[in-house]
Amino acid sequence: MENAIKILNLSLQKPATEDEIKELETATGKNLPGDFKELYLWHNGLNDQENFGSLFYGMDFFPVSRIIEEYRYKKEHYASENIPLKKADKEIDSASMYNTDWIKFAFDGSHTSLLIDLTPASQGTYGQIIFIDDEYETGILVANSTAELIGKFKNDLENNLYQLDEDALEDENHYLTADKTIDIVNWETSEIWNR
Repeated sequence: MENAIKILNLSLQKPATEDEIKELETATGKNLPGDFKELYLWHNGLNDQENFGSLFYGMDFFPVSRIIEEYRYKKEHYASENIPLKKADKEIDSASMYNTDWIKFAFDGSHTSLLIDLTPASQGTYGQIIFIDDEYETGILVANSTAELIGKFKNDLENNLYQLDEDALEDENHYLTADKTIDIVNWETSEIWNR
């Protein structure tokens, strides 16, 4: 991240407040895991006004207000849609791709997202982090917790598995791109994620 100065200094927002986190819990009707709250008490997502940046796997990292907005939109427009996932890891309840207890907090801008799963399958863990590709109706377990996601992200950064996107650099933006070995957005061509 030391090379992504604009993400550090311009994109990452100040910490969320306890009141904002409580507002999210009230909106979803769920208690959020402590490590997920800690993530937002570190930084309240990304702001793209001065730098169009990214974070986990090269995705946008939502502020609390955007999480609430996305949650309310899904609940209003998709709660009654029961389209099952065609492919999902055993830890994920595959009954509905639009499960309202999957809280989206990161997005690639197209068809894939990272979500905190608050209703896992019996083999899963409350608060696990899942990846959903709504185009291919696929769910992948990314991490058993937010803390594990952060640990993987830190390890991948230290192992130079993120680079600054060259096209974004031409526009003077610092935007992280995941190395193809860890790129979950393109999971279907990945040795790690296509299982």
